[in-house]
Amino acid sequence: MIVNEPMCVACFVERPLSPARCTEKPERLLGAPIGMYHCPDCGAMVLAGFPHPPLCEDCQPKEAT
Repeated sequence: MIVNEPMCVACFVERPLSPARCTEKPERLLGAPIGMYHCPDCGAMVLAGFPHPPLCEDCQPKEAT
């Protein structure tokens, strides 16, 4: 039996995911005349108007130092 992990929306690799720690909130774009939105924090293409999907730990935005 093959069990697949969810796929990260930034790197497209099947890994365990956690909620995105991006500061961008694509859900604020509900009703905007765009469909996809490029998140500047993690680089993922996300659907405008919906919450940011979860990311793998490697794709989470790095903390500012």
